[in-house]
Amino acid sequence: AQAFTLLPLLCYYQVQSGESSNEIINMTLTRITGIERTFVKMTKEARRVLFFYSLFFERPPIVVIRVPERQAGKEYADVTAAVRTLADDYELRVVVDGSLNALPQELLATYREKELTVEPMSREMIESIPEFQSLVERLRKFKLDNAVWQVFGGCPAMYMGVQTEIANCPDNAVVARVKRNLVAVLAKAAAFVHTCSPNTETIVGLFRDKQILQISASELKKGHLIVDFPSKVFRQVSTGYIEPATTAIGLIIRVNIDSPQDISNLVERL
Repeated sequence: AQAFTLLPLLCYYQVQSGESSNEIINMTLTRITGIERTFVKMTKEARRVLFFYSLFFERPPIVVIRVPERQAGKEYADVTAAVRTLADDYELRVVVDGSLNALPQELLATYREKELTVEPMSREMIESIPEFQSLVERLRKFKLDNAVWQVFGGCPAMYMGVQTEIANCPDNAVVARVKRNLVAVLAKAAAFVHTCSPNTETIVGLFRDKQILQISASELKKGHLIVDFPSKVFRQVSTGYIEPATTAIGLIIRVNIDSPQDISNLVERL
C-alpha cells in the first residue's frame, strides 16, 4: 500500500467469478468517474476524467483490479480481454491483484505482462522490521522467537497478530498467550489438512513419505496428481513447484498431527 501512495493511483475494482469483460470495463469506468449509472456505458465521462487527470499528473493513471480466489465450480472472470481494452483503448496502467488460482492462464501468457510475486519474507527481514522490534525483543526474552518463526514463517500479518495479543500483557502471562496463539494457528492448519479432498490427501502422504518441502508440478503430473484449486493446503509458486500453503501447514504435514493434544505437545517442543 505504501508503494502505491507514491504513484498516481486512480481506483480499485474487485471482480466477481464469471464476470464478463464488458462488465469489468464498465464497472472500472464507473469507479473512475464516480458516477453510478445502471446499464449505461461510462465511456465519454471516463475519457473526460482521464484527459484532465493526464494534465495534472503527466503520466498514465493506475487501475487496480482485484481478483478474489475462485471457488470450486466457478468460472474465471474475463479479466484478460478487459485488461487489454483498458490498457489499449483508455491508456490505463492496470495492476491485477490475484492468486494463480484466480487468474485465467491467458492473462499470464500475453508477453505484455510483468509478474510481481509476493513471497514470504526471510527471518532476517521479518525481525528487522522497525514496527516489530519490541515484539522480537520480547519473544527473545522468553525464548519464544524460534517457536514463533517455525509456526508463522515469513508472514508479517501473523506477527502483527501475536503483537496485538501480547501488547498489554504482563510478563508473567506472555508465554501462555503466545503458546495459545501458536496452538490456535496450528489447529486451523490441521483442520485444513484433515478435511482436504482425497486427491490432496494423497499429495500430503507423498510429502510425508518423502519428507520433502516442495515438489514440482510436473512430477506430480507424472503420478497422475494435480493440486486442487482452490486449495487451503498447497499452493503453486512461480517456479512451478508445489509447497504447503503456509508454514504452519508444512509443520502439520511433517510432524503428522492427529489430535489437539498432539498440537499442544508440538508447541511445547518448539
